[in-house]
Amino acid sequence: MEQGIRDKQGSVRLLHELLIAAFIIAGLILLLMSFMPMSDDIRTIIRGFGLSLAPAGIVALILVECASSITELSLRETVETIIRERLQEDIKELDSLVGIGIGDVAGKVTKGTKKIESDMQSLSPSFPAAAKLGLENVHLTWGIALTHFAWFLDSELQEAERGQQARVWIVSSSIKGFLEATSEHFDERRMMEKISYCSCDLRILITDPKVADSRAKQERRADGEIPNEVRMNLSYLKRIGVRREAVKFYPGTPSVFAIATPDRMLLNPYPYQTEAFRCFSVVVHKTLNPDSDIYHQCLRYHFEEPWDRANEISVDDWNKL
Repeated sequence: MEQGIRDKQGSVRLLHELLIAAFIIAGLILLLMSFMPMSDDIRTIIRGFGLSLAPAGIVALILVECASSITELSLRETVETIIRERLQEDIKELDSLVGIGIGDVAGKVTKGTKKIESDMQSLSPSFPAAAKLGLENVHLTWGIALTHFAWFLDSELQEAERGQQARVWIVSSSIKGFLEATSEHFDERRMMEKISYCSCDLRILITDPKVADSRAKQERRADGEIPNEVRMNLSYLKRIGVRREAVKFYPGTPSVFAIATPDRMLLNPYPYQTEAFRCFSVVVHKTLNPDSDIYHQCLRYHFEEPWDRANEISVDDWNKL
């Protein structure tokens, strides 16, 4: 469209210039003709017309050029002024909208920051305490915890395959929680088989069947059920290749089902009225200060010292399994 307007303007201007040129040429011709032999009256008339047309054409040409430039300049200034005013109005409107939006965002950010700050202040005492004690995670059930803890067990298996020192220690009442706990992404028995096959330092501390019935009533289980469960699970461990020296009887029932690797530990407390694997579990890790974390505390009093006090399974009892 803009190009079409420019073409029309050029055509009109060319027409004006042609007419003016015709006037100038006609005036010059008449002036030249006035010098030819003719009567004085005719010469005067022709010269008068020539003097009128030629200068008038020249003046008209100058006026057209100046008028065109002035008109174009005026039009440009007008357009620029209109555009500038419209832009200023749009910018003011945009600034107003942006200011309102920024105000809303700033208000929401400030409100959210205060909420986070308030929550952090209420929780802040727990964070340094958890970090200092080595608390890593808490899970609602043993099965969920074991699914996450399986990564650390796999890591120990890989260390054993590379010929590195690896360790898996277990403290349990009957080890039922490890072999039969429900876990969607973790095959407990398959993991136990892998552990028994590898060359890791395996310790399984289990309740002596002679005293295992002490928890039967509080767990609402029949007399003799837990001792039979212990023997049955020991038979399974023997069948998959667990060595007799890796299992010991403790003359008491544990308060916490636990699994330990060299740097992680899974703790599953035994409640009074049900089995441990139905309840919450805690995962802790080893810290740089062995005198002030949960890992080293439980390692000493729940694994090492009880293992030293526990009874080995006799060869005859092992062969009867």
